Amino acid sequence: MSSGAAKLKAFAGKQNSSLVLLIVFLIISRLLSPQFLSFQNLLNILWGISALGIVALGQTILMITGNFDMSVAYIVGLSGITAVMSQIAGASLAASIALGLAVGVLVGLLNGAIVVFTKANAFLITLGTSILVYSVNLILTKSKTWSVKIEDFLILGRGKLFGVVHYSVIIFLVLAVILYIFLRKTVTGRYLYIIGLNKKVAQLTGININAIVLGTYALCGFTAALAGLIMTARTGSTVANAGVGMDFDSMIASVLGGASLFGGRGHTLYTVVGMLILGILNNILILINFPYEAQQIAKGLVFIIVVWADGFSRKERI
Repeated sequence: MSSGAAKLKAFAGKQNSSLVLLIVFLIISRLLSPQFLSFQNLLNILWGISALGIVALGQTILMITGNFDMSVAYIVGLSGITAVMSQIAGASLAASIALGLAVGVLVGLLNGAIVVFTKANAFLITLGTSILVYSVNLILTKSKTWSVKIEDFLILGRGKLFGVVHYSVIIFLVLAVILYIFLRKTVTGRYLYIIGLNKKVAQLTGININAIVLGTYALCGFTAALAGLIMTARTGSTVANAGVGMDFDSMIASVLGGASLFGGRGHTLYTVVGMLILGILNNILILINFPYEAQQIAKGLVFIIVVWADGFSRKERI
């Protein structure tokens, strides 16, 4: 079996494992709580994971190329802060949303530019920019909570299609499908996998690695900003650390969905599966009245396990 075929087989196996894990979680959750499978509870799970799921989609695209963005958590906060403060300054609804999305793209481009031109470790670079962005958030908010001024803005986070499914859930699922089509049906999308698997081969084939990596960072910044707007519209306010924890959580969801921390693998529809696993885990712990501390311990253990499993699967492929 060729090296490429072996990698594809390993990726397919990991995706099947994600589906099996999701089914196991569904069965266990149903046994632990009779109300788990109620229609309303399932909708609540989807609503609960939608904002983080949007961040995870952007992180997945980036991880396919072998890169990371640890600043997404604070881009989430910066986006909401920008939108709210622009509304306070008199901006229209459309303008405040556009500005909120723009700052995310700009931070993404900054991250990408530094990674591309310095060739430094992406994890450490974006960890550094996350501190910078958080500092900006603290300065802008003066460490206070700021409330939304335009009532219609709240529809983005609280509104429902036909009064049933939240718009944020629809945005999450539609974006997952769009990115899936991009990855599977476009030349640029396939280039992402080549870059992640072997940058030297990608360079030899004439792929503009710098431009593509820069674009994926901009996309990741955009999805983080979009999630930030949704979260701000959901709560009606924003704070400097609104997205704290979303950096690692988005990576967990991506790896659970078959992406690799080493690049070359990933699938946005399976990132949705990874998000569902996380959402079900959180939901069932709440339903059986587990304390918040125990929930965080469980999440930490899941992260350790998926990182170990990813490293193990990589050794099996080498």
